[in-house]
Amino acid sequence: MKISIKTRISIVVVILFWGSAFVGIRAGLQGYSPGGLALLRFLIASLTLLIIYCVRGNYKPIQRQDLLSIFMIGFIGIGCYNISLNYGELSVPSGMSCFIVSQSPIITALIAIFFLKERITLFNILGMLISMIGVAMICINGANELKFYLSIFFVLIATVISGLYSVFQKKLLQKYNALDLTAYVIWSGTLSLLIFTPNLINDLNHTTIKATIAVIYLGICPGALAYLIWSYILNEIPASRAVTFLYVSPLMATFIGWLWLAEVPHFFAFMGGLIALLGVWLVNQSYHRPLPLLINNKMRENI
Repeated sequence: MKISIKTRISIVVVILFWGSAFVGIRAGLQGYSPGGLALLRFLIASLTLLIIYCVRGNYKPIQRQDLLSIFMIGFIGIGCYNISLNYGELSVPSGMSCFIVSQSPIITALIAIFFLKERITLFNILGMLISMIGVAMICINGANELKFYLSIFFVLIATVISGLYSVFQKKLLQKYNALDLTAYVIWSGTLSLLIFTPNLINDLNHTTIKATIAVIYLGICPGALAYLIWSYILNEIPASRAVTFLYVSPLMATFIGWLWLAEVPHFFAFMGGLIALLGVWLVNQSYHRPLPLLINNKMRENI
């Protein structure tokens, strides 16, 4: 299947936006607290999506029985994820954070294996082991300080949440299209972040223009427009093919971090990130290629 020029440009824009988000967070944290940054970012994202909805129209309202589920997905996938990631990026460079969070498909695969009873293949096991080695290389190469390891812990929490987010919204995507559901989730997540209003008010009294511009960018581009463009991409090419392009995002985050914040990753940590990314690729390959089962259903019952 040939990809059109318009779709290719859209893919590049999404990779740029989502890769730059990690750098934008680091820039925003120079003038905002983690909670204040998350709230302002998603207030802007929510307003942007509302404008898009008013212009587009033809949206599907939420069914009453789905209200609680969508709010919880927003609370976890937007609220908890961004607070954890923001605290993590207080010390962890943007490129390395992106490499770690890119491991979220590993979490999704583990959930599918142990709770959804999906098969375990050679690529599953090999990919997970390689990813663990890569993430360990990133962690070992970091500063030998408690503050750094706490930040790594927060980034890992964000990674787990990102994996859970993919599982939680799967059922609802059968009822709502990707853009509608994303808007509902972001609005719900923003509502849950209102608890940080005092933090935001205090931040606005002491922040810098550069930090504020970074947060505005985060809200409009990675927070709203990237999801809109991603919905267009998924309508043009199969999701399995579209997702493969996102492997470039950590490399893009590292490059943008170097240009924007002069973050130069250590070679050992950067290689660890590439190894971790290879592990995710191997796990994803297990969904596209028939491979020998390592654990069958009878064996699983005995675990």
